[in-house]
Amino acid sequence: MIKKNFVLILFFFLTVNNILSSQPNVLVFIVDGLQTDAAKTAAENGADNFKYFIENGVTVEEAYCSSPSPYLRLPDGSLPWGTSSPPNVAIHTGTHVFESRQMDDIFLSTKRANIKSVFSGGADNYKEFNTADYCYYSSKSPDSVLVDFALNHFKNDNVRLTRLHIQRLRNHWVGPEGKTDPNSDYQKYLLHVDKLLGKLIAAFKEADVWDSTYVIFSADHGMGETKHSDHPASVASSWKVFMNFYGPRIKKGKTIPYAEAPDMAVMINHFFKLPPLKGHTDTNVTIEPKGPTGTLLTNIFEGQPYKIDHPKFIKRYLESVNWKPSDEFGEYREAMINYITKINLLCFLG
Repeated sequence: MIKKNFVLILFFFLTVNNILSSQPNVLVFIVDGLQTDAAKTAAENGADNFKYFIENGVTVEEAYCSSPSPYLRLPDGSLPWGTSSPPNVAIHTGTHVFESRQMDDIFLSTKRANIKSVFSGGADNYKEFNTADYCYYSSKSPDSVLVDFALNHFKNDNVRLTRLHIQRLRNHWVGPEGKTDPNSDYQKYLLHVDKLLGKLIAAFKEADVWDSTYVIFSADHGMGETKHSDHPASVASSWKVFMNFYGPRIKKGKTIPYAEAPDMAVMINHFFKLPPLKGHTDTNVTIEPKGPTGTLLTNIFEGQPYKIDHPKFIKRYLESVNWKPSDEFGEYREAMINYITKINLLCFLG
C-alpha cells in the first residue's frame, strides 16, 4: 500500500511538472537603441546568445519603432504616459496611437488569464508601466540588477511573462561608427548584455521551461547620427530597430521582410493563446478601430510564407514625409489616425 501511494504521488508530481513545463513562457528582451547592424556585429564577435537567436529564430529585415519622440504629447498638451516614449507604449498595447491612459496592455491581458508578469526597466520614466504583477524601474541600477529582479520573481512567483528593458548600452554611445566596431566600448558592452541574456536562458532551462519559451529580442527605438546618445524623430535611423522572434514552431535561421513595434504586443498575446487585446478602453476615445492596430506576424511560423499583407503604417508615414519626419509627436499621430481610419473603412466596405 505504501509503495502504491508513493507511485501515485510521484505520478501526480510528474504530471503537474509536465503541464507547467509545457505552458507558454514569454521573454521580451528589449535593449535600448539596439539596431540590426550592431546586433549582427556582436553576434560575429563573441556574443554567442545573439548569434544563437539569429541562427535559430526569425530576424526582421526591416523593423520600425513607433515615433521615437521623447514626449507623447496630445493636442491638448497632456502627457497621458508621462515622459515614456511612444515605442514602449506600443510594445505593451499593440497600438499605433495613444489617445488615453486607459488602454489595455499585455500585462492586463495576462492578468485576466491568471498569468503572472514582471516588468523591469532601467529608467525612472518607466514608472508609467505599472500594470505588471511585479514592477521595477531605476535610472541608477545596473542592468544586472534589472535581470536579477526579473529572475527572482520568475523563480519564486511563477512568472510566465518577463519584460526586460536593458538600458545602460546608451552610456557607451560615442557615435554610429561604434555600432560596428568590435573594439568599441559599445560593442564590448553588448558582450555584457549577451551574458545577461545567457543568464536568463540558463534560468529557463533550469526551470525546464525553455522548450516552451518564446523570446522577442528587440529595441524600443534606434539611434541618431551624432555623438550624442539620443534618438531624434527627425532622423530616419532613430526609427530602425533590431527585431527577432524565437520559440516553438517558429522558423529557424530565417528572415521576414517587415514588422513594427506594435506587432510585438499582438504576438505576445498570440503566444499565450489569449483573446485579442482591447486597445482603447476609454469611452471618450472616438477613433476607430479602438482595438490594437499591430499585425499578427503569421509568417514567423514554420510552414508559413515569407511575406504577409502588412499595412506598414510606419514606413508609409516615413515615406510620405520623404524620410524627414518632424520631432513633434503630433505629426506622427495625425498620420497614424489617417492611415488606420482609412484601412478600417476599406475593410468595412469590403
